[in-house]
Parts: sequence; structure tokens; C-alpha cells
Amino acid sequence: MAMEGSQTNANLSASRFLLRPGRKYQEAVDTFQPYDRIQDPFPEAHVDAAKLITGGAGVPGRRTFILVNNRLEGNAPLSINAMMREAGV
Repeated sequence: MAMEGSQTNANLSASRFLLRPGRKYQEAVDTFQPYDRIQDPFPEAHVDAAKLITGGAGVPGRRTFILVNNRLEGNAPLSINAMMREAGV
């Protein structure tokens, strides 16, 4: 989000939250199965997602899409809930 030129469309934001930086995909698969709970909370991802959500809220015509993978923290729906709570939604 902080990279220059990363926001190229005033009406659209999209981001993928797939893995914690530095974690390999297979490591996450092995660690988090069966993906039934948050196993390694990553609050920084919640804050970043909340910035995207709140940045687009209330802007007519603005859409925000966030994709969250189970391998981010161990359970994508619960990660999304935490992101939404952080955003105050």
C-alpha cells in the first residue's frame, strides 16, 4: 500500500492477504491444518486491511476488495472478522 504508484484507480482498491511475510506456503499448510481457528495472529494485517476498508468507506462509487487466505493466520473467515472489527464495521 505504501509503494508509490500502487493506487492507480480512485474508485477501486484490492488487496490479497495470503501469507505472513517470510512464511513459506507449505509451512503454513503444515502448521495451520485443519484451518479451524486463528493459530498465529497477525494484527498488522488487520490494521492494513482496516485502512483499505475505511479508506473506501463513504466514497461514492468506490469499491474495495480484500481476499484472505486460510494460510494468513489459520482461518480466513475469522481473519476477515478481525479485519472488520479493526475497521469498526
